[in-house]
Amino acid sequence: MRLFSLIILFVLLLGVFAQQKVVEKDGKFVDEKGNLFTGTHKEIFEDGTLKSEMPIANGVLNGEVKIYFKSGKINEIRTYTNGEKDKKWETWNEAGKKLSEANFVMGKKSGKWFVWDENGTLRYDMEYLNGDKKGTWIIYDEKGNVVSKKEY
Repeated sequence: MRLFSLIILFVLLLGVFAQQKVVEKDGKFVDEKGNLFTGTHKEIFEDGTLKSEMPIANGVLNGEVKIYFKSGKINEIRTYTNGEKDKKWETWNEAGKKLSEANFVMGKKSGKWFVWDENGTLRYDMEYLNGDKKGTWIIYDEKGNVVSKKEY
């Protein structure tokens, strides 16, 4: 009986902590007392399904942010380091086809970027270095044929 009571208490406490209100204020995530938030903030759709998961440390995004469709399928994965866009960012449509892939290094566009259409055809192949356009940028038509190339 004592074990059962402890389990119930634990579940209730989890519910209280899971419902902690977190808001964004002046570019920082804070709790209801105004303290910088650390933890995973979860947003929920009206129907109760998970909308997003955001790891936050000392009030800023830090780690892999996941955004979902109402169906529960993944829509976006973004990575932040100390509040800065970092590493690979990816988006998918609800059918699971990748729509984009982008790369950042501490807030600046860096590396290869790709954009696909809803059918999965590559439409843009781009590259950045420290936020500036770099290399050969290629644009494709809906059949995958090269429409244009430009050097940066």
